[in-house]
Amino acid sequence: MKHFLTFVSALALAASVSAQTAVYRNPIIDKNSPDPTILRADDGSFYLYATENTRNVPIYHSTDLVNWNLLGTAFTDETRPKWNAKGMIWAPDINKIGDKYVLYYAKSVWGGEWEAGVGVAVANSPQGPFTDCGNIIDSRKIGIQNCIDPFYIEDGGRRYLFWGSFHGIYGAELTADGLSLKPDSKPRKVAGSFMEGAYIQRRGGYYYLFGSAGTCCEGAKSTYRVTVGRSKNLFGPYVDKKGQLLLDNHYEVVLQRNERVAGPGHNAEIVTDDAGTDFLIYHGFKTDKPRDGRVVYMDRIDWVDSWPYIQGSTPSVVAAAPVIKPTWKLTKSGLNPSNFEANIRGKQTHLYTLTNKNGVEMCMTNLGGRIVSLMVPDRQGKFHDVCLGYDNVAQYADYEHFGSDFGATIGRYANRINQGRITIDGKTIQLPQNNYGHCLHGGFTGWQYQVFDCKQTAPNTLEFTLLSPDGDNNFPGNLKTVVTYTLTDDNAIDIQYTATTDKKTVINMTNHAYWNLNGEPTRDAEDHHLYINADNFTPVDTTYMTDGTIVSVKGTPMDFRKMHALSQDINSQTYAPIKAARGFDFNWCLNTYKNGKGNDKKLAAALYSPKTGILMDIYTDEPGIQCYTGNFLDGSNTCKHGDRYPKHASICLETQHYPDSPNKPQWPSAYLSPGETYRSHCVYKFSVKK
Repeated sequence: MKHFLTFVSALALAASVSAQTAVYRNPIIDKNSPDPTILRADDGSFYLYATENTRNVPIYHSTDLVNWNLLGTAFTDETRPKWNAKGMIWAPDINKIGDKYVLYYAKSVWGGEWEAGVGVAVANSPQGPFTDCGNIIDSRKIGIQNCIDPFYIEDGGRRYLFWGSFHGIYGAELTADGLSLKPDSKPRKVAGSFMEGAYIQRRGGYYYLFGSAGTCCEGAKSTYRVTVGRSKNLFGPYVDKKGQLLLDNHYEVVLQRNERVAGPGHNAEIVTDDAGTDFLIYHGFKTDKPRDGRVVYMDRIDWVDSWPYIQGSTPSVVAAAPVIKPTWKLTKSGLNPSNFEANIRGKQTHLYTLTNKNGVEMCMTNLGGRIVSLMVPDRQGKFHDVCLGYDNVAQYADYEHFGSDFGATIGRYANRINQGRITIDGKTIQLPQNNYGHCLHGGFTGWQYQVFDCKQTAPNTLEFTLLSPDGDNNFPGNLKTVVTYTLTDDNAIDIQYTATTDKKTVINMTNHAYWNLNGEPTRDAEDHHLYINADNFTPVDTTYMTDGTIVSVKGTPMDFRKMHALSQDINSQTYAPIKAARGFDFNWCLNTYKNGKGNDKKLAAALYSPKTGILMDIYTDEPGIQCYTGNFLDGSNTCKHGDRYPKHASICLETQHYPDSPNKPQWPSAYLSPGETYRSHCVYKFSVKK
């Protein structure tokens, strides 16, 4: 059940804003999102759905009713309702009935008042995916024009649906599952032809029937306004303050246009915050930018003489924000798990939390199989989050605006492939060229942007599985990979990679965590000390591509065989490779790899913070390790806890094959054939130096 619930609890606010936003500014969603409907899910967060100007019905998510992220859509082109094929999906209404999330929606042809009806779809979670159950109301069949704008309500243990648009508002009883009208239930008219978008609120012994009168969709000329009448009974009669019937087209005006907002209306919800204050959610046009469409607004409702009242009866600009008490349990690192609940391309994402007996906490998401945070103790026993990233899945998923490898499992091929070309059995295959003409980390939509299946196989172990189909970013072969992350009781992250294929392909996997052992990512990490057990490295040109040579580190700033501070050479203007790279971004050839086999018992590399005393030792059976010092971080994006990461705020230490190995036959092979199993092992072990 959704309606008439007081939202007495909700999530903590997103980490990018303060614990309680004092004020908010309208619109709350500045994107074309008409006819909004809101549900509070069992996890305490809010989900908003709208008419499909974003095709297949957009779904937004919020923890505070003010800050919203677009998660995805209720349907896909494949699952989209098939009935009334020419109709668009309008005015959804989301509810929880039993253990199912039930979405009522209108499907109609603009101007075709007999080509209209109401359908219903169900899902196991508010993010979807929704499965359509077909139409339950058809204008032609019931003889009522423009049967759109559904609204669900429970009353007296029964379920009802109301609908209608400028031909009267009607209601009828539903079956117990809410998926169809009761066979013996005949539509009953409760309001006249002046309104559409019905919504009923129960309060103080009255039922309040809200609706919208006027024109909805004429930009700055729209005359939409929110109206109301009340009754002692669900099916009326509803009257205005003078006792005149809504059936006779009388009503009270609650909200109307002003110089900034035209056509405010189609309120789909009244939400009550933790302080007992009611808020109306509705759409409207910005008069100065009507082409932006119908954006989403929110305004406080007061009840004066038992009638709803909005200050000035017009939309506000800035107002006091709803009071939302944080009841969702945050992680030790301050993450809100609900910010990682989303449906991305038909698959569900989550935040997973592992802890050990020492209080170490690792949070991961199955989007990209990535580490989101890692809390480890310093020499004083104080815990720090030493892994950079975002505090929500939306930023991780938006590769066009927030593209990042933060913490991700990288595949199919970590690092660069020259010009994005590989040759298999004499055939040249062109891969994406997403970095200086080369293929980097699998292409534009590598595995860091794909949703892994995930299961917790032990209290401290997560198993991520991904089937990368033949042709994924043009890589050949159906490749199945399994990546297992274990948080051990000796404060280590143990990572096991395996993969198999049905066609010869290339494979090179790694984890791309950005480490800052100071726990202060708003400052550079140049004070960190680095050790790499390597006599040689692979030099690169100005496009970061290797020429296939292996060069000694002796006598160069690449020599980390004795641990020393990065600050010694990270900003060198005399050593051309570092100057060109703006820091370190190179592959070292590990001494722990001999005769085609790596020794994951010997120390491959180590990173140390003199400030906190935190030491990270790295063990691997891979031949190489890429060290990247966050040279392209520039503080442009807001990340966890509202932080902005500057240049050199982190150090990445990625265990892997050498870059461009498929085109360098003299190097350890990165090819994988059917019948073979790719295996790779890496351990990041954390301790403290007193």
